[in-house]
Amino acid sequence: MDDEVSRSSMSDRESSSSPERPSRGRARGRARARGRARGQGPARRRGARARGICRGPNRHETLRQRVIDRNLQLRNRVAEMTEDALRELVMSVCERDPSLILEIVDRASQAEAAQGGYHPLPGSNSPNWCVCSKCREMPTEEERVCCRQTPSNCLSTLPDFDLIVLDPLVLMVARRYRQDVLAAGEDDDFNRSNRHAGYRQFILWQHGHLGAGNRRVIPSCCTWRIRDTYPDSFGQYRGFVGGRLG
Repeated sequence: MDDEVSRSSMSDRESSSSPERPSRGRARGRARARGRARGQGPARRRGARARGICRGPNRHETLRQRVIDRNLQLRNRVAEMTEDALRELVMSVCERDPSLILEIVDRASQAEAAQGGYHPLPGSNSPNWCVCSKCREMPTEEERVCCRQTPSNCLSTLPDFDLIVLDPLVLMVARRYRQDVLAAGEDDDFNRSNRHAGYRQFILWQHGHLGAGNRRVIPSCCTWRIRDTYPDSFGQYRGFVGGRLG
């Protein structure tokens, strides 16, 4: 009897304790599964979000495309304009910004040169290094510079040259401004004063402000046009002097 009671109690303890091991194992497995699910979910979402940012255009690409679209729209509108409307538009733009006239002159000279170039005719007074046919011989090699335009587009024949470089009222204002800024005295020789002012006006017109000691050679055609307008009574000209403020 005692043996049966002891065996039954042992079997009861085994039956009550045996199911606990699998339940603990399954719980740990489910916990690990939930852990993997929690780890994978946000990672996948973050990766997808990052890939979405990379696929979209960045700021530079967007701006570049806008510029392309704007230029295409402008070309289409220009193509729809009549020839007279285009001429009026070019004239109005040049009136607002006269410096664009130089761009037109350069384009015209390039177009003429592309048709076979230009060479001064035999017997002309222009030297062999001249292209515009308006140059004259200069005393030094450094001064033998041409504007490099065709005869019909020589810088010395442009209306802007007459206004900016030769007009006596413009030159008077330029001289007075220079006197105020540099405290320079007035030259008693009217023609010489206007001649030197014309040289400075040409440099400012073509190259902008260069600063003290930085000088450029003025083309021969333009130099002689200034000298013809404001000549020296004895035909004596100083010529180009580099590296000095004057």
